[in-house]
Amino acid sequence: MYESYWGLTEPPFSLTPDPKFLYLSRAHEDALMMLHYAISRNKGAAMLCGDIGMGKTTISRKLLEYLDPVNHRVVLIVNPILTPIQIMHEILSQLGAPSSSRNRQVLVQAMHEVLIQHYERGKRVVVILDEAHLIKSSATLEELRLLLNCQMNDSFLMSLILLGQLELKPKIEKVPALQQRIAVRYVLKPLSVTETGEMIEHRLRTAGFAGESSPFTPDAVFEIHKYSGGAPRLISQAADNALLVGAMQKLKYIDGFTTHSVIQDLVGAEEVA
Repeated sequence: MYESYWGLTEPPFSLTPDPKFLYLSRAHEDALMMLHYAISRNKGAAMLCGDIGMGKTTISRKLLEYLDPVNHRVVLIVNPILTPIQIMHEILSQLGAPSSSRNRQVLVQAMHEVLIQHYERGKRVVVILDEAHLIKSSATLEELRLLLNCQMNDSFLMSLILLGQLELKPKIEKVPALQQRIAVRYVLKPLSVTETGEMIEHRLRTAGFAGESSPFTPDAVFEIHKYSGGAPRLISQAADNALLVGAMQKLKYIDGFTTHSVIQDLVGAEEVA
């Protein structure tokens, strides 16, 4: 809607987890590298936590770009509110071995067989559970732990990646056997003011912006950081609205006053909602 006004080829602040728009702050880069390390070094399980809107899902999509599809088979579960049996069914289905059995022992055997098949073909199975904090039952977490028992003498047959909000940590702590299996853990922290500005410019450049400098003044970046607390999702939300208002008002730059006004409207809309 405002792309042509700002010289953009596509929307820069979409809230979808498009990995090409991921701004790799030091924290985000570290998180990405640690998850990749957990998989490449066959560490078994890894966990990435962070507050809402911190970019965990986008990091996981970027992680997929690092995994050679020839050597990896990825199972991506975005709705983990499943029973232990349903989790097994979902993983088996995505691995190309669906089963209708409700017998846990039958499912475990089927799981072990399909993991062995992938291992013999030189493929490493990676199971990614997004929004893992929504898992309600400790039994489901225990089942995930038991899946890690599918291993050879010298390596795991699958890598388990858990992504979730901060409440995932105490849930994992209630299942000590799983907690002990998580070899890599990382908690995402909010972006600083400087990183907020860098993220905004990165997304603008990725969307085709070719101006000499960002249309957002330092005061505008400060206002966005104050509103967002350094959460990438809220940064994108505020910046998107500011670009729209700036185009409507035919502004050359978006200053702190304009941004403050946009944020006040956002806050008002949230309060009404």
